[in-house]
Amino acid sequence: MGKMTLGTVRSLSVKCLSELSWHDNARMRLDVREAGGLLTTDQFDVKWTPGNAAGVSTLLSMVDAEGRARILLMDVGWDVAYMDDVFRREGVDRLLADGKIDFVYITHEHVDHFWGMPAVTKHRPDVKVVIPTGFSARSKELLKSSGHKGEVVEMAPGPHLLFPGCASVTFDQPIFLKTHGEQVLYVNVEGKGIVTLTGCCHPGVLGLLEYAKENFDGFSAFHGVYGGLHISPFEEWGPPQEEVLDKLQAFNVRKFACNHCTGEIAARKMRERGMPVAGGTARHGSKSVLYPGNGDTIDF
Repeated sequence: MGKMTLGTVRSLSVKCLSELSWHDNARMRLDVREAGGLLTTDQFDVKWTPGNAAGVSTLLSMVDAEGRARILLMDVGWDVAYMDDVFRREGVDRLLADGKIDFVYITHEHVDHFWGMPAVTKHRPDVKVVIPTGFSARSKELLKSSGHKGEVVEMAPGPHLLFPGCASVTFDQPIFLKTHGEQVLYVNVEGKGIVTLTGCCHPGVLGLLEYAKENFDGFSAFHGVYGGLHISPFEEWGPPQEEVLDKLQAFNVRKFACNHCTGEIAARKMRERGMPVAGGTARHGSKSVLYPGNGDTIDF
């Protein structure tokens, strides 16, 4: 199989609707430990602490090569009441109701990225939903019970051109909490280069960037990276994380808009190295100005 010709889009704007998975890290970790641990427990069997859930969700706005506006909702959060507030605050409820969102793109089936679907379907039950291969039967049933009545596209492993300039790649691998498969977006911005957009980056940020270099025809440069990079999700730090940053610097990414499971300490360490990390406003529940947070917009 040859390399994919990606094409280009004219512009890409990313709005972080929410990067806050849950409110209390320690409480979340205790919930998982009490259920048996990350590696052996099904997320559906965890007794999640009421009131701790929030959610991860991003709005992507592009203009394609033909001048057409493309709007995607990447991930839908977790707690429905929390996501109701987020969608109302950022006008996503109206975009859904007016049919202006092309489709919902679920990066993976973890609770904080997917369980907020009822906050979407109440405004647009027939919205198209794109999921990666590997979704469990319980997650598919959750999608149905959320009130979704539209098309569901399950993306097989490998690359898929969604439209010229924007591709999705499904990484077929196990993830903790008995889930499987994660998909990532690659957008090639005209005259600038590729932007990688990820939810949680379980395949590893180095692997995502290497994939682009090896599999997209005419690759020129990495213009940006957005999302959770899973470098220090629980603020751990040591030689393994330093090694990731050593290797990450070699890709010469022009702009990092990293939040969520990247870790605040990782964002700080990246800045100390002189890496181009975008800041934020630390509002609506986000906890640091070191990274783009809830309600912040990044133009690539």
